[in-house]
Amino acid sequence: MIKKIALLSAIITLVLIWCGWGIIWSGKENGASTSYSSGGWAENQFIAHAMGGIDGSSNTNSYEAFITSYNRGYRLFEADLLQTTDGMLIARHDWSQKLQPGLLDQSGAVLTSLQLESSLIMGKYQPLVWNDILQLMQKYPDFNLIIDTKANSKKRIQQQFEFLVNEAHRTDPSLLERIIPEIFSPEMYAIIMKIHPFPNKIYSLYKSGDSAASIVKFVKDNHISVVAMPTYRVFINPNLVQSLNELGVRSYVHTVNSPKIMTILRSFGVHGFYTDQEASPETLVQVIDNPRNINLQDILTLNWKK
Repeated sequence: MIKKIALLSAIITLVLIWCGWGIIWSGKENGASTSYSSGGWAENQFIAHAMGGIDGSSNTNSYEAFITSYNRGYRLFEADLLQTTDGMLIARHDWSQKLQPGLLDQSGAVLTSLQLESSLIMGKYQPLVWNDILQLMQKYPDFNLIIDTKANSKKRIQQQFEFLVNEAHRTDPSLLERIIPEIFSPEMYAIIMKIHPFPNKIYSLYKSGDSAASIVKFVKDNHISVVAMPTYRVFINPNLVQSLNELGVRSYVHTVNSPKIMTILRSFGVHGFYTDQEASPETLVQVIDNPRNINLQDILTLNWKK
């Protein structure tokens, strides 16, 4: 009985949210629809989240995760980047010791790149610094990279992007055409585009509380072709994805590992997914194109985090 009441409450809440947001924002834009080019990389429906899942593990951002995912057929990857105390960038989601337990016994501490490189992730996976990633991009020319930098301050954003752009110029300037920054705010957009006019970028909403109207206006004004969002943004305002589609802007949702949930989100007009799935993109396409046995319980078990 308790489970039934909870399920009914969830349904009522979901309906009320949809209705409320529908009144606030209709999702309709005046004028003809526009299509913005994303250079072909957004043809990929699946993004290997944190370089992809490996052996049941996620968020490793490791060399082995990249190689394994690449061999499965992934060509669009996402990496989390943090700046170390010596100014380098390393592929890492946060400074917790979960993935490298016992690393100098400094839980939550910002470390040097050498300290991080000398410690295997989960005792078996090789960490990647920014120059390692650039070398992989040279070796695998069909590999496109989305970068999720974690800095929030103007100073830190500028430091990170100046470093990564300078290193890319030293390695091969053409790599910058395949590096796709996640942009979290109009202010961040202004900062990084002064450092380098990235031809490809994603407007990412997981740090944003902006309304659907302001999101649509921003991507329209700045000719941004792709938006990324957590799953809850699709459900609290389903008109958002529809409005972006009318502009020719594609939507990716993170992080989705269930093919059933992918099918549900696809019905809302979502184009693609960040995923830890260890199945190949071809297999996932076949599964989500043939929906079956999907129910509300699948929606209620969504992972709302990135």
